Amino acid sequence: MAQSGDTANRTWRSALRTVADALAARSAWWICALFVLAGAAVLDDYGVSIDEKMQRDTAQIVLDYVWGRSDKLLRYEDRMYGVAVEAPLLWAERLLGLQDSRAIYLLRHWLTHLLFLAGGLGAAGLAFRLYGRRRLALCALGLFLLHPRLYAHSFFNSKDVPFLSLFMLTLLLMHWAFRRGTGPAFALCGAAIGALINVRPMGLLLFAGALALRACDIVYAADGRARRQVLRTGGLFVAACALMLYALWPYLWEDPVRRLAESLAYLADNPNPHFQLFRGRYVNSVAVPPEYVPVWFAITAPPHALLLGLVGLTALAWRVRCEPGGLRSPRVRFEGLALACCVLPVLAVILLGSAYNGWRHLYFLHAPFCVLATGGLHALATAARRYGRAGWAYGLAGGGAAALLGAMAFLHPHQHLYFNGLVDRAAPERLGTRYELDYWDVTHRQALEFLLAQYPTAPLSIHTRGPGWNWGILPAADRQRVVFGGTGHADFLIIHPHEWGGGYAPVIHAQKAYGNTVTAVAAINLARAEDAVAAPYRAAYRALAARTPVVRDRFDVYLDERAVSWVQTPCRPEAWGKFLLHVTPADPQDLPPDRRRFGFDNLDFQFEDRGVRFDDVCLAVAPRPAYPVRHLTVGQWLPGASRALWSAEISVPPALEPDAVNAYRAAHRALAARAPTHRAAFDVYLTASTITFAKAPCTAADTVPLFIVHAAPVDPRVLSERPFGNLDFPFYTRGVRFDDACLASVPRPAWPLRSLTVGQWRSGATRTLWQAEIPVPPAPRGVNVYRAVYRALASATPAHRAAFDVYLAADAVAFAKTPCTAADTQPRFILHVIPVQARDLPPDRQRVGFDNRDFAFAWQGARFDGACLARASLPDYPIDRLRVGQFRPGEAPLWLIELPPAS
Repeated sequence: MAQSGDTANRTWRSALRTVADALAARSAWWICALFVLAGAAVLDDYGVSIDEKMQRDTAQIVLDYVWGRSDKLLRYEDRMYGVAVEAPLLWAERLLGLQDSRAIYLLRHWLTHLLFLAGGLGAAGLAFRLYGRRRLALCALGLFLLHPRLYAHSFFNSKDVPFLSLFMLTLLLMHWAFRRGTGPAFALCGAAIGALINVRPMGLLLFAGALALRACDIVYAADGRARRQVLRTGGLFVAACALMLYALWPYLWEDPVRRLAESLAYLADNPNPHFQLFRGRYVNSVAVPPEYVPVWFAITAPPHALLLGLVGLTALAWRVRCEPGGLRSPRVRFEGLALACCVLPVLAVILLGSAYNGWRHLYFLHAPFCVLATGGLHALATAARRYGRAGWAYGLAGGGAAALLGAMAFLHPHQHLYFNGLVDRAAPERLGTRYELDYWDVTHRQALEFLLAQYPTAPLSIHTRGPGWNWGILPAADRQRVVFGGTGHADFLIIHPHEWGGGYAPVIHAQKAYGNTVTAVAAINLARAEDAVAAPYRAAYRALAARTPVVRDRFDVYLDERAVSWVQTPCRPEAWGKFLLHVTPADPQDLPPDRRRFGFDNLDFQFEDRGVRFDDVCLAVAPRPAYPVRHLTVGQWLPGASRALWSAEISVPPALEPDAVNAYRAAHRALAARAPTHRAAFDVYLTASTITFAKAPCTAADTVPLFIVHAAPVDPRVLSERPFGNLDFPFYTRGVRFDDACLASVPRPAWPLRSLTVGQWRSGATRTLWQAEIPVPPAPRGVNVYRAVYRALASATPAHRAAFDVYLAADAVAFAKTPCTAADTQPRFILHVIPVQARDLPPDRQRVGFDNRDFAFAWQGARFDGACLARASLPDYPIDRLRVGQFRPGEAPLWLIELPPAS
């Protein structure tokens, strides 16, 4: 009886194990089915990206060309893009007979999401083939699907995420083909890679990788027959790839070689450069810094995936170096291919300096990175299994997946805004000033839905920076209530805060992520806002109406210390153009660097950026720059027109507070009590810190010519390009007029002056109005300091005795002589510093091997009590030896010696 009971227990355990194994074998499919259900539940929560309609239009133009209905493709701007994904999406909507834009967008989102889930199954299948463990396959599935950014993009991004999914599926197919080794398998693999290249030319990476793996197979082939088999299958692979690429890319049909080269060059050259926010500054997409893609990848990847990827990279390096067989192992070679697919595109971006909107053009890196991360998990589990703790490794993956599910639920439906803990997510409104957030306008859908809910029956006129594609995914009844208004006609504005620049209209709604405003809704027509919101704007208008405008035209323009205000009543938006506002500063150096060559700052704006409407009044307010302003140009213009609708110049007098005026009066009185250094059209005063021009009485005409200030230094080495410092300036940058007097000054240079040339001249004139050279008496040289240094040297032994005694210290060389005459100081002093390592020299001195620090006695010496002392400092890098002496320019050295440095 006992034996029969044990047999029954074993039978039940065996049956349960069989059921468990069967469930485990299908677990990836069950999990993927759950993702399908979740995707169906949240499908209608995501917005439309700005590229979706363009992608669909491209597919339509290509299909029209294929069926002979139009040759627009040959002139189409985006003719270089393949449609291996977009054409099936278009066929699907035609097959289902869809006409409504909402149904079309939902179908596109659903199919691209299903393709993403298929990519997850590909990751699981590849992991199982590489490592033979179903738990690793499940972890690979989680690593692929639970990337918050990519999950959200899998709905609305029909370019980058489909390429990622197909990239992963093609990796699986490649592994299968290399395991099978047959001609049909490689032909199928080549066809798949040809389709992949059509989606994105970066698919050439797998084409090159497959050829590299075939080359390894030739190297490790057992005999000539095996090598011939590799060559035959490789030829089939290349032929199938070329045929599939040609078949799927109609633009290549007439001239495949030339047009393929043209397309690759066009797509590699980043044809649409723009500026994008990265680490708090705007960078050009065609000149991104080297760390651009690595930083974006690191701060948006799941933390546990980053850790596992680094472990996988380390494990791969260890296996290549230490395991028997090394690169002979097919698994090691395939992991090496994954590593190359991760590294080479990033190196290409670093070398070319070109990337779009974060790392979305490189989202396919997630596929090979998942291979490396799965390899890292396998290495951790293998190491932990030795201690009976293999579950800990899988617990890491499970815990990371659970944390990501929480993050995705928290951000829903804006998982594309996910950042990990490597950036500061806690500080309110900080993340949006550091990195691009919703650059595809997907969150505009929630802004539209807010307005529709807030105003459930009234029509809505809205202005947005983007084209407003999210309108198309709204229900038909809501679409009928929404129109996108032009300049001055919109009631509401939807905008990204960092693009708006803190506009004038009141924000009535903000879409946030991590405490950062991603999309804002502002009320331009205050009749649609609450009275409390409109009250401050009405008060501001009443205050302006009580003043006299500085310009009267289509708009009355008011100027105060902080802003330029534009008022029109009654309001006539149909007669508007863009608003012209050019600011000329008092000092051109105050301009942004990219505007200095123009001489003014262009602050032109649309009414929606800076304006509001209420009570038949249009009011726009633009803040004045913080720097002093010389004059403003205001007006309106139509884009594309040859001239402005109207314009006016506004001179801006310097704003002098009463205390400032009194300070200038006191300074002028103090100067008038002294004898000027030079008298001319202006009196010139030289003080220890300034060079000042003064005149009384003075008219505006006196200040029109430019002022000349050329400062010649005692030591010409302080200026590298010219023998004098050019400090010329216009009066408005450095001067003020008050009480019928003019006063202008510039700071005196910090280095000792030999002479000053001062005067005035008119720009474009052939001669100066007046000019004078003023010798500058030498400043006191601190004789007592030199005496103290000389006495200290006299008690020491010189390193060498010659025409001068030479003393060496760790940081300086001193030349001393007594008795000494002026003739002894006429020759220049030689000081050549030869370093221990040539790389310590300045770049322009490395080819000659020493640093030339020759100097004249007048620059660094003093005479006192019948003695002469000159002293020159030494650099702080290690010195091999010094070369010292004296010479007259154009002659051989009077004396020259080499000395070791001071110990």
